[in-house]
Amino acid sequence: MVTSVAFVIAGLAFAFGFGNGWHLGLALGVPGWIAPLVAPAVDLSVVTLLATVQYLRTQGAGDRLIGPRLLLVSCGLVTVALNTTQAIAAGQVGRACFDAIAPLLLIGWSEVGPRLLGLLHAAANQPVVVPDGPHSSAAVQDEHPAPSAELVKRARQLDAEHRAATGRAITRDRLRAGLRVSNEVAGTLLKHVRSAPSA
Repeated sequence: MVTSVAFVIAGLAFAFGFGNGWHLGLALGVPGWIAPLVAPAVDLSVVTLLATVQYLRTQGAGDRLIGPRLLLVSCGLVTVALNTTQAIAAGQVGRACFDAIAPLLLIGWSEVGPRLLGLLHAAANQPVVVPDGPHSSAAVQDEHPAPSAELVKRARQLDAEHRAATGRAITRDRLRAGLRVSNEVAGTLLKHVRSAPSA
């Protein structure tokens, strides 16, 4: 739902900025067939970057997204400029503020959206606390059986490769993607890996 809302906002900003960018291009003397092309290119860049950043975050690559995030913010600032320059030049401060609402929302969601989704994803995968009782351990074991020795071995191998490449321990999302297992299994494997780290 959060992802859908983010893309709806991006779509509304696209529609809102299309006319403003077109009129600004015409006012600057840009040929009529070129003027409407700039704003959609910027907005489509924002949508593409939003989709890419959010997907890569779910795959555990959030620490390597500085460049894409900077480009995302830059595209948002260009969108603000395309929407407000004409009104500012005409001295229409109120209209400039109004025209800035959609692109500012786009910038805000481009920065907050991926982090919010990451927090929601982490919260959704928190282990369920089972009350102490005579049958609690058996229930947990039935619900989350221990992974096989081969799977644990493959997880430790992936962790060693990840440490060699990045200098950091592997994340649960990286394990899940590399082994093609569920979040619960990846979390259990991560506990095994961290309890006996590879050299």
